[in-house]
Amino acid sequence: MQAAAHLNIANSTVAIANSTIAPMDQTGAVSNRISSLVARVFGCRHAQMSRPFSRDGRAYRSCLNCGAQRQFNIGKWEMTGSFYFGQPQTRQMPSV
Repeated sequence: MQAAAHLNIANSTVAIANSTIAPMDQTGAVSNRISSLVARVFGCRHAQMSRPFSRDGRAYRSCLNCGAQRQFNIGKWEMTGSFYFGQPQTRQMPSV
């Protein structure tokens, strides 16, 4: 689709003539809506995790999609415990 676009910023007009504007991909929009609905119903799968971080004497990894954190054992190089948001509760902290 051919269209001419005009942009007015503080009395300065910028014109882009003969630019091609691609129509929105309908299948992508539907796919995003379905995946959003599934995530709301079933929750995040935590499939994409960050590298291990260490802060204030604790090690953890974070979900890149929802931000949930999970304790990380540096010695065994594995995640332990359940997912949580924010600072862990005392019962989630491993005893030293």
